[in-house]
Amino acid sequence: MRRTRLRAALLIVVAAAIAGIGWQVSRGVYSQKVRTVKDLGRDFLPKVAQHIRQYYEKHDQVVVHEPLVTFYMKDGRRATVAGTEGRLTLKEHELSAFTLSGAVKVDLNGLELTTDQAVYDREHDLITAPGPIVLRGDTLDVYGTGLEIRVTPQQFHVLSNVRTVLKNNNKSNAKAS
Repeated sequence: MRRTRLRAALLIVVAAAIAGIGWQVSRGVYSQKVRTVKDLGRDFLPKVAQHIRQYYEKHDQVVVHEPLVTFYMKDGRRATVAGTEGRLTLKEHELSAFTLSGAVKVDLNGLELTTDQAVYDREHDLITAPGPIVLRGDTLDVYGTGLEIRVTPQQFHVLSNVRTVLKNNNKSNAKAS
């Protein structure tokens, strides 16, 4: 009988020790738990491509700091789009429009478009840039004000103040028109 009591007492002591250790561990983990993304710091995940700044539920908009998007096309080409800030507008959880602002840059097969702001309207499948634009390529540079790109037929139209510079492959004897 003495052995049974000793085993029971030992079992109670071990159970109490395990419970105490579990309580201390959970208390330690809870006290170190980060409560917000801000507590983690902006550079917590330095390789994350996008940093979502804010979500405006009332307007169904997401603001992204330094967006960089790569589009992969069926024919193997790819295009990259970047800016200082991106504002995505959602309609029933689907992208309906986005606005890129601040040093907007689009690269597609050796062509580089730069502007201050670009707006994509999904309903009309149209990209517009209201301000000054520069389109650079190996054989020509196009400067102008205002740009409309019809995405599906892949057509673009510079709206005003158009100036074109044709270049030779050896980068000399450039001609302006």
